[in-house]
Amino acid sequence: MTLKETLWTMAASLVTGLVLALFAVIQSPFNAITSLIGVGVVIMYFRKFDRTGHRVTFVIFGILYYLLSVFMIAAYQYIPAQT
Repeated sequence: MTLKETLWTMAASLVTGLVLALFAVIQSPFNAITSLIGVGVVIMYFRKFDRTGHRVTFVIFGILYYLLSVFMIAAYQYIPAQT
């Protein structure tokens, strides 16, 4: 995997993880937009890279970024603000 492929994989999986986390957090009419953005990123990535190793790496890092993003959003929402 070259540096360019690695950067594309990290960027696409980061965007997908963040969009999935937003899908889980925001309310009904707007989460449809986030799901469409996520599907668009996945389709774009899978068209660009057709090897199995790239796709598996993308899915694994997408899941990791999703879990990290959900944790950070939940911590931001539920930690009381200091006044």
